[in-house]
Order: sequence, then C-alpha cells, then structure tokens
Amino acid sequence: MTLLSFAYLGSLLGSMAGMAIIDRRWRLALWHDPRRTIVAVSASTALLLVWDLVAISVDLFRIGESAGMTGIELGPHMPIEEPVFLVFLSYIAIVLWRAALRVLESRRAGAEAAR
Repeated sequence: MTLLSFAYLGSLLGSMAGMAIIDRRWRLALWHDPRRTIVAVSASTALLLVWDLVAISVDLFRIGESAGMTGIELGPHMPIEEPVFLVFLSYIAIVLWRAALRVLESRRAGAEAAR
C-alpha cells in the first residue's frame, strides 16, 4: 500500500471537511439542526448501503482495480471508500438543499420588499 492508494479516501474526507466548513459558516445542516442532520445522513447512507449490497448480491456491482483506492474491503466488492462516499453524498445533498432553500427565500423576500 502506497500513499497514492489513499488518494480517493483522502479526497472524500477532504471534501467532507470542506463541506463541513461551508455548513458551519452558513449553518445549513449540521450546525443548523444537528440531530435531524445526523438522522437523515445515517438513514440515507444505510438505505444506499442496502441498495449496494443487493446490487452486489445479484452481481451488478464489482470492485474495480484502482491505484487511488486502499484495497481494503468491508465485504466482497465493498471497498472501505464506499460508505465514506455515501455519507458524503448524503451530507452534501442536505447542505445543497438547505442552501437552495435559503437562496430562494432570500430572493422571495427581496422581490416582496421591492413591491
């Protein structure tokens, strides 16, 4: 295992850290409502993991070879990077959704003020 084999996992963790900084700055998800965010991220990650396991069981998903992945598997065809990616995917979806709501609310308030 080389340093390169942690590239994908490191990128995911770095991206998640960046998203957390954005979230903290504008209090969009975890810093707005921690309990609800943790429950939503956990539930959606669990659902997506079950989906992955079903797809693996019917031979739809297979682990590919990549120099950027650790090679550590949690199970057959389930790299350690997969649950980290699913947590990131769930978290970024919530942050983006809340940011979009905030932008729309701001535009609506600006339009009403202009009347």
